[in-house]
Amino acid sequence: MNRKRQDPDLRQDAAGLLGFKLQDVRVLRDAPRASLAERAFLEARSHLLIVANCPGGRLVVDGHPHVLRPGLLLVCAPGQLIEWTNYSGHSLELLLLDFATFAAAPAIAESASSPAAAPPQPSPAEAEFPFRGEASLPSGMSAASLIAEMADGWSRNTASARLRCEARLLELLSVALDHQERQTEFALEACRLELERHYASDITVDSLASVAGLSRFHFMRLFKERFGKGAMEYRTELRLQEAKRLMREGDLPLAEIVYRIGYSSESYFSTLFKKQTGIAPVVYQRNQRRRIAAYSWANIGQLLALRMIPCAAPLDQFWTDRYRSRYSYEIATPLSHRYDFNLQALSEARPDFILGFDGLIPAEEQVKLRELAPSLFLNWEDDWRAHLRQTAAFLDREDEAEEWLSHYEARAASIRERMGAAAIRGSLLVLLVGRDRIMVLGRRSGTVLYDDLGLAMPRGVGAAPWFLPVEASELAAMEADRMLVHVDRNPAAEARWTELTETLGWRRLPAVQAGKVKLVSGTDFIAAPWNEYAAEPIGRFLESCAELL
Repeated sequence: MNRKRQDPDLRQDAAGLLGFKLQDVRVLRDAPRASLAERAFLEARSHLLIVANCPGGRLVVDGHPHVLRPGLLLVCAPGQLIEWTNYSGHSLELLLLDFATFAAAPAIAESASSPAAAPPQPSPAEAEFPFRGEASLPSGMSAASLIAEMADGWSRNTASARLRCEARLLELLSVALDHQERQTEFALEACRLELERHYASDITVDSLASVAGLSRFHFMRLFKERFGKGAMEYRTELRLQEAKRLMREGDLPLAEIVYRIGYSSESYFSTLFKKQTGIAPVVYQRNQRRRIAAYSWANIGQLLALRMIPCAAPLDQFWTDRYRSRYSYEIATPLSHRYDFNLQALSEARPDFILGFDGLIPAEEQVKLRELAPSLFLNWEDDWRAHLRQTAAFLDREDEAEEWLSHYEARAASIRERMGAAAIRGSLLVLLVGRDRIMVLGRRSGTVLYDDLGLAMPRGVGAAPWFLPVEASELAAMEADRMLVHVDRNPAAEARWTELTETLGWRRLPAVQAGKVKLVSGTDFIAAPWNEYAAEPIGRFLESCAELL
């Protein structure tokens, strides 16, 4: 909702006053990555147009993720930091076109009878291509053919071949602009603007569909496809965002804030607000005046347990989707996996405090961060309760930490009582079936199960902190009485799981023969990352155990 909007007519004028020069043509090819930790970066020194020919992987531009697909077209501005990851199981192929823009006055300006008749010239700031973001190649244009054509033409280094490459660049830039100019896009954007102007009123889906010139059903479907949420859900988000702004920037009574954003019931608003943020409005109003940067995603979960939301944090991975969808307003400064990028971002954000992990940030970078703000770097080897208490002491929130822990212990005791002694005595194994391997959840990542709920660990699991790679033939020696199985959502993992279940060794496992194997695919904490070792996600996992076990 905070995206910069450009008036379509102004965009057309600006495009007509710009010239373009293709500077370089590159093709980036990369094999599937073996680990999520493997990363690579590009920096757009000039404008950069990217065309993808791969059915997976991800580009992250200045902290904002873009899922790769064949025919994806992405325009980046100079200075943007671009990271690619490729763990989809497919080779990655990207066409990279570096190009410059410059002011190009139309010929009509030379023959104008007076200076007033000449069209306005773009300023240096406006001599930037007026679109950044993603679009798609037309259905008749093949990404593979385009990449081969551009690479071959540029390598020939002849005037005619280079001119054809320049023509292709202009065609692709026109595709990017056309993506913004299509009629349905304009209609949906008009409805979004209508919501932003009148979110506090009783605007209805029918009235918005009328603005778009679409049927109610068609509008509801297209709006959700375009913006990721329904129109009324979008209005609720706008209302809550304005409430957050008023709570952070002023001293208005809560009743006045509720009235201004369009609600008549303070209790209804409080319930809605807490459901969305996990924090009561009064507590939010008090806590969010302190600006805290979470250098690692695991630090986010410590702050949330203290009913605080960071102003800066990394949100570019799929496992942070929950945080991004709920807290993108508060986390206005996305962090990356480059120290220099993060240092610059935090210098501009000017947080009051910085949280990180000692073992994950080099000592020289810690010194730089301490120069920006008071900083706490937790020992990664400490347990999550110690992390929470140390964070709380650093931020003067010890009471909130002890209150959260007391509630957690009571909830764990309740679940243990419901499970009964017999269930706790039986050993539980959590099996993770991935694209290229099978693993077992370890002691530290399974702390909720083995430490807090008291479930017995299978043989060998206690020696592994996070996870233990295993072969199918090793499962029998673990002697698990029960199993929870998580299968990654990709064809290779599903094929591996099918193959495993058809083996004689699998069918002979005691848990399988007793019918005590449960598929839990889709459970966030088990899916990834296994080392999101922080209070708030651990609390959510404990709640899910009430249904899983």
